[in-house]
Formats: sequence, structure tokens, C-alpha cells
Amino acid sequence: MITYRLEKGAPLSVLEIDNNFRELEQRLNALETQGLDGALTFEQQEDLLIFKRNQQPVSHVVLPKFQPIFKGAWESEMNYRIGCWVYYDYKLYACTAPHTSAVDFDFDSWQLIFDSGRAHAQI
Repeated sequence: MITYRLEKGAPLSVLEIDNNFRELEQRLNALETQGLDGALTFEQQEDLLIFKRNQQPVSHVVLPKFQPIFKGAWESEMNYRIGCWVYYDYKLYACTAPHTSAVDFDFDSWQLIFDSGRAHAQI
């Protein structure tokens, strides 16, 4: 048992301090050798994140699904956010950083998703 100064109402003695350290050391050693009894763990199964204690499920959450926001053809002076998909030069791109588009396409803010192989054509 740990002795607290506030509960004792007086400074701890050297023996009480040593006993506190001994108690903490014993608890730490037990954790290192035995692990946490009933520790909470989790695992993913398809779209579920399952929380377990002692290998038994205790709760779960349904993981959200990514749904791209298709914006059509890329346009200048538009606000784009992560998750937006656009066509530009017959290629499909996903936005990787929120931004307002400039006059020219900024390749640094987009990740190529699909290349149709047709270059310099208009949609």
C-alpha cells in the first residue's frame, strides 16, 4: 500500500518513502512478468474494430468507409479538400491537401488515381 503525504497529514518518513518505492517496484515487476490482467486489446475484422478483454469481445465500432467526393473536371479558383476527386487531362486525381486551385493545375496537391492514356484532350 502506498502512503500519501496528504492523507497522512504530515511529511513522509524515510521508511515510508522507501516502502512507497518498494511497492511501486513490486507492481512494475508484476506487470513486466505477468502482463496486464484483463488488458483491453482490439482487432479489426473487415469494417469492425472489436475491443476485447481477456480475449472476449466487450464492444465494437463500425469503421467509417471512405467515400470520395467526385467534383468532375478540375476547375481553377475552386476550393478543394482531401477526398475530392477530379478529372484533369483525362486522368483521375485525388486531392491530398486542402487548397483553392490556382489558374494552373498544381500537381503537388493531387495524387494520380487513374491514367486513361489519352494526353492533352478536353473532357
